[in-house]
Amino acid sequence: MKKLLSFINNQKTLEDKYFSVVILVGVVLVISSAIVTYAEKLSPVANIATLASALMLIGVFFVAYRLHKMDLARLMLCYILNCFVIPMAFFFCGGIDSGMPLYMVAGVFLLIPVLKGPQRIICLIISFLIDIICIIVSYFYMPGAKVSSVPKPDILTHLTLEARFIDMINSLILIGMYLILTTGLIMNAYQKEKEAREALLVKLENLSKIDELTGLYNRRELFNYLENTPLFKDDRFYMIMMDMDHFKNQNDTYGHSFGDSVLKAFALVLKETIKHEDEIVARYGGEEFMMIIKADSLDQAFKRIDDARKTFEDMKWDVDKNLKITFSAGLIHAADYSNVTEAISAADKLLYQAKKSGRNMIMTAL
Repeated sequence: MKKLLSFINNQKTLEDKYFSVVILVGVVLVISSAIVTYAEKLSPVANIATLASALMLIGVFFVAYRLHKMDLARLMLCYILNCFVIPMAFFFCGGIDSGMPLYMVAGVFLLIPVLKGPQRIICLIISFLIDIICIIVSYFYMPGAKVSSVPKPDILTHLTLEARFIDMINSLILIGMYLILTTGLIMNAYQKEKEAREALLVKLENLSKIDELTGLYNRRELFNYLENTPLFKDDRFYMIMMDMDHFKNQNDTYGHSFGDSVLKAFALVLKETIKHEDEIVARYGGEEFMMIIKADSLDQAFKRIDDARKTFEDMKWDVDKNLKITFSAGLIHAADYSNVTEAISAADKLLYQAKKSGRNMIMTAL
């Protein structure tokens, strides 16, 4: 059963999954019908017909999964079942005096998910016409039918009352199992596809928000946060603009791969600084980063970012055990400004002052 489910789930689309279910269940169903037909002691022709039907379905399976002609296999399945297998079995198994009309319903049912567009409509019309013709012809061969007394070839298997009762029960069980199994397996496949689609959407959404290298929020998400957070109305918000010291020189000396590892390490240090859900740390661009944190005072905010500065300065690097990598920052109280542009400009000026004053420091407004 696990291999069967794995085979179905490995199909690319929901339509392909349904098709594989129909083929597999259909083969089992037709073979089961052959066994029932034999048990009911119907004509040898009826047994041959049901076995031939199973072989045809196996042939469709071969065309689909060995020759990889899925569209052809879909058409073959629908026309073989509705225009040959079911009509043939209809007469061999008792016509309207048996459970075969249920098979006709099942045959038409599978057209909906297997075929599309004009192919579905054409096959549906042809199938309905053949089913109606079979029912009408069957009527003329029923015992007691008021039709012409002209001798007719005996093409319809006549069932006893007991055989009709057994056949109807068996057909109801088999078709019920077919509909339940196919619908259940398809719903399971649909659920898995839905979950995969939702996971992909979440991944795509994260990619639109997250900087790929550092795992921090990107500039776009940062500005989305700045526009939707009451920075300038809440006294607890502080903005910090940060930039790595001598980062270009480090890249030129140790290589860009090392530079990437430095940015990743710095991002981890900044992440550990975050304490509240409405705080954010983002890669502003290149080696520039921005944080929005909450604190009860400027001193408290300064201490949090200065602790991060010391932690980062004390890190050891494999390329050079004595190498010290630092950053500079500009810290402002967001409530002192009226909009995002003014706040960023002020933080950036303080950052520039920190760079100009010797780097590896946090500059605040007086």
